Amino acid sequence: MNWGAADTKTTLKKELAIIPAVGWVVAGLVLVVLLTVVTPLLVRTVPPKSGEPVWLLWIVLPFASLICTIWLLMVFYVNADAARRQMNRLLWTLLVIFIPNAIGFIVYFLLRQPIARPCPKCTTLLKAEFVFCPSCGQELVPKCPSCRHAVEAGWLACAFCGAKLG
Repeated sequence: MNWGAADTKTTLKKELAIIPAVGWVVAGLVLVVLLTVVTPLLVRTVPPKSGEPVWLLWIVLPFASLICTIWLLMVFYVNADAARRQMNRLLWTLLVIFIPNAIGFIVYFLLRQPIARPCPKCTTLLKAEFVFCPSCGQELVPKCPSCRHAVEAGWLACAFCGAKLG
């Protein structure tokens, strides 16, 4: 098993769990305010143009409120996800907020680093590409004693030189 690729599959439920509780509360409050205060206020104050049905506003505005709430939850997600990947969380949060049309989110998801893993010896959080722990010197990727190529756990022989592993 490749140490850097371990546990890369996640479920939506696990990913949503990293959004902090304050994010869910803020998003819920924003949704409630948008639905109970802003939507009725806009429906009453916007004069209907001739031929436009008012009921259409009652459909479009709640949908827009839901989109705003999902966007806010995504901002909290990026903030928490950047922290667990040892990336600059303030920088990425500001980028996804201020780059329009969801381009900031797309850039974040294209450039994000793998999730940091704890060292098996000292539990320091390490980037996935590390071969040795910088804190304790623990070798993170097992190597063939003969040719020094990386080998996976459970291999009986090295795939590169055929040496017995042990």
